[in-house]
Amino acid sequence: MLRSKLSQLREYITPVSNESQYLSNGTITPNEFVLAGNYLQDKFITWSWNSDDSEINQSSLKLRSFLPKEKQFLVTRKILCDKRCDDIREHHEDERFDTDNNVWVVDNVNDADNKKTSSMGNEYGFEEDLALEENERQSDAESIVILNEDNKRYYDLYILYSTSYRVPKLYLVGYNYDGQPLTPKEMLEDVSEEYRKKTATIEDLPVFKNKVPSISIHPCKHGDVMKLLMTKMQQNEDEDSKLTVDSYLIIFLKFINSVVPTMEYDFTMDGG
Repeated sequence: MLRSKLSQLREYITPVSNESQYLSNGTITPNEFVLAGNYLQDKFITWSWNSDDSEINQSSLKLRSFLPKEKQFLVTRKILCDKRCDDIREHHEDERFDTDNNVWVVDNVNDADNKKTSSMGNEYGFEEDLALEENERQSDAESIVILNEDNKRYYDLYILYSTSYRVPKLYLVGYNYDGQPLTPKEMLEDVSEEYRKKTATIEDLPVFKNKVPSISIHPCKHGDVMKLLMTKMQQNEDEDSKLTVDSYLIIFLKFINSVVPTMEYDFTMDGG
């Protein structure tokens, strides 16, 4: 995969920046990535660092020197995906982030005019929002479409740090119901149509020495999106409070959910 090799080369030759700019331009440093990852692992019980994942042989990893060897990436496993994106577009309004206009929109696919309505509103309690969205998806699943066992798919999700864009980058590895790897074509079926081959591409998962095909969500606009979302959140905070980088990955996952809306990754907060 030429694109995969070029992407990995860019990551290798781009120097690491340690200048904190998460509020000014939406990017983060490797140290801030670790802080945000610690917070995500603490709040979302299914996410873990590579060193805490029992399925990973640590000797099989390609280590990156600017990150602690035990905190190279975050992973959550066996995420259920029992509906195809093209199926759900026919049944309900689809919320997504319009990266061209930097707004949340709702596409009413049953409306002949295909009207778009801004839904940015005042929904900046992201941690509570995520839990509500999970409940809504579970309720909708019963009325949208009934699928047999063959339609069930599962995904492992990996969050890595991109040195070339200085933001998190998401990779997804899919399997069918009996554990067989999905083909690239099958995996792209689980990405929203507007993102296929635009920001979502097939790329070898760069954390392992052996080749593992995955979907990568290209991070070229992640910084702009994150800046906008955090600016809006900061405007809704008290004057004496300041948005910290700890919640960065929680906000990031909220945005990414519009790219892969049928993947029900964990929204359950740890009560601890």
